[in-house]
Parts: sequence; structure tokens; C-alpha cells
Amino acid sequence: MSKILLLAGGTREESRNNKVATYVKEYFKGIDVACSLYDQLYLNTPFLLDYEDKQPESIIEIRKSLIDSKKIIIFSPVFNGGYVSHLKNTLDWLSLGFDNYSYNELFKDKDVSIVSSVDGSGSNARGSFDLLSVQLTNYGLKVYDEFYLFTEQETVDEMIEKDKNKEKFQNFLNLFLTI
Repeated sequence: MSKILLLAGGTREESRNNKVATYVKEYFKGIDVACSLYDQLYLNTPFLLDYEDKQPESIIEIRKSLIDSKKIIIFSPVFNGGYVSHLKNTLDWLSLGFDNYSYNELFKDKDVSIVSSVDGSGSNARGSFDLLSVQLTNYGLKVYDEFYLFTEQETVDEMIEKDKNKEKFQNFLNLFLTI
């Protein structure tokens, strides 16, 4: 099994999207699947203004992991039916050409899955998934058809602390590993 890149787009360190990303990292460790987790994407990464901008160290570090990864899981909060700007910014930086890599080459033909945790019922989550899916496809990624949604009825905290729906979520992850 090849390495998996985990990108947690939570808007604060203790966000549920970051919590579930950490859970996935530990779960993969337990089943001997190599992965790298990057969170706090809103720190130390300036907004991309020009494709010739100097690439920040935070992006260079993620890029090194992306080179060796065949799959990506993105943990994305939903804001007003869309995804957060720092996630798009990170993906845009990663799409840039460098050294012997051309534009979007690091993303070509890699599988990507999306997991979201929201405060409410998740009524805007499908729209966010659709928007993010289009963007990810534009980068050249192969988007997994289904996304996993944690809501106020099925929370990350209940899964982690009380094992509620843990098997359901692990089945989702295991299916993604097989594609």
C-alpha cells in the first residue's frame, strides 16, 4: 500500500475536522498504512498571488509527502455551502510547477476522498462537496464518489469517545483504500 496524504482544513487547532484527521492518522498507523498529516493550513502559508512567488516552507514540506503519496484524504469544514479559502490556497500552491514537475503534475491520477464535520445538519455539505470535487478534478485528481459527513446527529466526538458509528467510518476508509 502506498502512502496517503492527509490534509486537515480545520479552522482552529481543536476543530472536529482536525480531530477526525488525527483519528484517521492513528487508525492507519494501527493497520500499517503509511500516511502524513498536515493541519493548520491557515498558518505560515501566504495567499498565492502569482505563480512565480517563492514557495513557502510549509508547502515544500507537504509537497515532499505528496510526491510519494498515491491517495489523499481532505478534511474540509463547510462554510456557507463551500469550502475554506486556506484549503484552496494550499491546493493552489501544491498545483504549481517546480524543479522537473509541471503544473498540476503532482495531482495527476491520484485518488482523493473528502471527509467533513459540520455543526448543524449538513444541509450545505453536498453543495460544498460538489464545489470541492469540481476543483479537485480541475487539478487532475480522481475524486472518490462518496464523501463522509459528520453532523450534529453523528459527531466526531461521539465516534472517538464512545465508538458511535466507528465501524461505519472505518468501512468508508477501508473502501477508499481499495480503489
